[in-house]
Amino acid sequence: MDVETKIKEDMRGLGCESDIKISLAYQLYIHLIDEKLMYDTEYCYNKDIDALYIVARPSKNEKMNIYVPIPTSEDISMDKINEMQENLCTIETGPAINLAFTEADSTTVIYSFTKGLIERQNVEKAAANRNERRSFINSELKKNKNNILNDAMNGGIVDEDDCMILE
Repeated sequence: MDVETKIKEDMRGLGCESDIKISLAYQLYIHLIDEKLMYDTEYCYNKDIDALYIVARPSKNEKMNIYVPIPTSEDISMDKINEMQENLCTIETGPAINLAFTEADSTTVIYSFTKGLIERQNVEKAAANRNERRSFINSELKKNKNNILNDAMNGGIVDEDDCMILE
């Protein structure tokens, strides 16, 4: 039995039934060992979220990092990332999770997501806030249009309190 078959059987033995997830995890596992030269590299499975992932140390003295293989063809939402963080992150690994987006030709790009840095605002809410600000500015401009034009034409009025005389 060759090494690839043995590793893939071990991954299946953890409880993962998906051939695609096993293949992606195997590619990532080899990538982290051979190309990234990671330490203490292990594959793990979380049945609650059906995720096969890799834990590894970038150097001997660093903490364990979590790497989740994701095919580039899969759409992934912030809710899914939050779910992975909730189920995979531990005190030992910290609040970060690394998503390893893998292309069909084995090209792998890794992005880190750290929980708790900032909550991303809902797209609809952000658009509503932007529109509300625009409406407020437009109404203020319309309300003060005559004063703004008058000040622009006459150079404006400067109160003595606004000026400081330099001697």
